[in-house]
Amino acid sequence: MSIYELMKKDWKTYCLMSSIIYIEEVKKPTEHPQIKEGRKYVCYHTTRLKMKDEEVVRKIFDITKKWETTKRIRLIGKKFITPIKENNSNQDKFIFSPNWLNLIISECGKIPNKYSFETAIERINHLKQYKKIPISKNKNLFNLLLKDKRLAAGAFIVSMDLEFRGIQSGNPSLCMSERYKDFLEFMLKLAQKWNWTKNKELSKVSVDYSIKLGINASPQYEFRINIKGLQEIYKLAGPLANSHKNKCIEFHVHRSKKYINLGGGLRKNMTKEKIINELKKNKNLTTTEMQFIAGVRIDVILDHLHKLEKEGKVNKERRGKRYVWNLK
Repeated sequence: MSIYELMKKDWKTYCLMSSIIYIEEVKKPTEHPQIKEGRKYVCYHTTRLKMKDEEVVRKIFDITKKWETTKRIRLIGKKFITPIKENNSNQDKFIFSPNWLNLIISECGKIPNKYSFETAIERINHLKQYKKIPISKNKNLFNLLLKDKRLAAGAFIVSMDLEFRGIQSGNPSLCMSERYKDFLEFMLKLAQKWNWTKNKELSKVSVDYSIKLGINASPQYEFRINIKGLQEIYKLAGPLANSHKNKCIEFHVHRSKKYINLGGGLRKNMTKEKIINELKKNKNLTTTEMQFIAGVRIDVILDHLHKLEKEGKVNKERRGKRYVWNLK
């Protein structure tokens, strides 16, 4: 059973995965002062999920709405009959109720990120419209992930939909800032427990390029999931909510299982021919699209494309964050 189907059926699973969603992607309900009629009030930012990924936002919204109906408790802001698309950012969003945060934290206990946990407790302590549910710091539902491999796989599937990078290239890594380092360490421990990574510790990620661009980047850390780990995670708890990422993972899982060593020269020539033939038939292809056609990883595709570019046979054009390729 996929993790998202399990989230629909089991409340504890829903709360556990929701706490990961809260840590990784939800805007934290931090305090901000407001002054009205000369008086200062303590207010909190909304607990908001906002992403460019419409499929993921819709999936989380629908499951949460299902539990709202089942439990007859408001979990989503009143005005959100459906997620709303922002005109300026083209992102989809909805707001969780403060009650949602209280419910999932009370169910999970001490979640493995100090910043997220303390922010949640601060907001819950100032609830006014809802009856507060006690939070036990001795409770830790996350320990289940160290005992239940299927649930652990589910945690990684959800995280791949939200925070993982390298999905398209088949090198999935979880990368987060210093503020979330304790959560990364827990996820690394989880991956080590189930033999889904070869990393012994977190790796520091260079942020020099971001700093050069004028971005105030904090230190970043990551660890990677190996291909056998990806295979097992996907088998136990897939598919992903994001259809494009899911297609990429299916491709890399299938490719790794069916790999045959044809010899360096023969494989290179076959791949090069496939790329050229496809570019003859179609225009504006991305490297991701070409990897599906050629049956090899993106780095191999790029190696061929760069050589063809030097030979003057292809050119590339930037479209947003990606390049598209065409024959000259």
